[in-house]
Amino acid sequence: MLYPLSILTSEKNVFNEDVYSVNVPGADGYFEVLAHHANVIALLQPGKLTIISKDHQKLYFGITTGFIEVSHNSATIIADAIESVQEIDVERAKQSYERAKMRLERADNHVDKERAKRSLNRAKNRIKLFLEIHPQVSYIPLKALLI
Repeated sequence: MLYPLSILTSEKNVFNEDVYSVNVPGADGYFEVLAHHANVIALLQPGKLTIISKDHQKLYFGITTGFIEVSHNSATIIADAIESVQEIDVERAKQSYERAKMRLERADNHVDKERAKRSLNRAKNRIKLFLEIHPQVSYIPLKALLI
């Protein structure tokens, strides 16, 4: 059975269609929302969001953080940032990774270490998702970043 799913950020409405399911990276692990799911509000962590569309297609998104609300047979995701995996700019993600890593390695007290850690984790997530979607391409330097 289908149910409506909306995905929003502060800037735009990213997705608004009926779906069969959405699998999200909850704070305590991944979970799937199907039609007539119990009402819930849950925190989301960086990871891969997978949608099974009304056309039975799998759609993949990289999400930073946010939350999901499921009620009355509909789901709404509010994300700090989200992008289709096909839209990931892997070079930009690599640059973000390197900047964050450099900030964390500095002994400078003026560096916001928690912000740098979050930036590093977001970049790792984007690189990991890019590599999952493009397994046929060899990106050895990128894989080394994830170790």
